[in-house]
Amino acid sequence: MGTTIDTQTVRFLSAEWAEASRVRVDSGPDADVVATKQESYWEWIAATRAACSQTWALGVREPDGATSYLRLDWQDGKCAEATVIPPGEPVDADFVLVGSTDTWHRIYSGEANLQRTVVDRKLSLERGDTLIFFRGIFFFVESLAALRQVPTSFA
Repeated sequence: MGTTIDTQTVRFLSAEWAEASRVRVDSGPDADVVATKQESYWEWIAATRAACSQTWALGVREPDGATSYLRLDWQDGKCAEATVIPPGEPVDADFVLVGSTDTWHRIYSGEANLQRTVVDRKLSLERGDTLIFFRGIFFFVESLAALRQVPTSFA
């Protein structure tokens, strides 16, 4: 899609990480990833993406219950904005999904099967229309796959 993706490691839940995440999910999958699935799958993803004008808040819940979020704002299939929402701040999003810090570490380490992570409620839909969300689940999962390609440190 012509966007240069930065390979610099960024700190998880920082403003730099949010922007790198936006760029990464907006650029879509790399050619080697596309080659692993049927063309009709990617056609479906493209159609689902084109219709996406939603906000997603991806939460990271600490053991003490404090939750930070990455809020992704999709407009007509483009990830237009990404912001980090710190604990205690109100979260306004069409879909709010939350996982533990352990879940997010597993996602970034590559240990987590992303589809199973959602189905097994390790990344749980806490707010939003369940039917609408799951109609686009593969687009969401592919966006998570792109997100975890951002070089991230958890310091």
